[in-house]
Amino acid sequence: MLLHRSGTLFEDMYWIDLDTLEVIAREIDGTIEEEIVYTAKTQKAIQNYEHILTIHSHPNSFPPSISDLNSNYINNYSIGIIICHNGKIYMYTADEFISQEYYGLTVAAYIKQGYADDEAQVLALEELQTKFSIQVKEVTDDDA
Repeated sequence: MLLHRSGTLFEDMYWIDLDTLEVIAREIDGTIEEEIVYTAKTQKAIQNYEHILTIHSHPNSFPPSISDLNSNYINNYSIGIIICHNGKIYMYTADEFISQEYYGLTVAAYIKQGYADDEAQVLALEELQTKFSIQVKEVTDDDA
């Protein structure tokens, strides 16, 4: 996944059935940067499964976006994983929807305090975890 899109801002995504560990859908030919567009084939495939793990790449190496969390909630995915091109890995779940505007204002407040965009996003997600039913965690060596 990382090699396929290396040097670009395109993302790849896979949907895995947690009951069988079978890949049930994939989007690897998207033409919109930093976004996954669900084809009709993917939409049809994922509606037949209850326990889905999603895994996708973030070429900009940012943590899960609010769109990622909201997609996790809307589609009732069990868990999402993001693989970043800088080597970071994030896991996330969401049990409620968060408005894009609220998230953007939260990130902007941290940027105004002098944090870089990626740091501001991480801090915003940490704050949102105290207010909403979401979980975001960077996977580290300490988790072994």
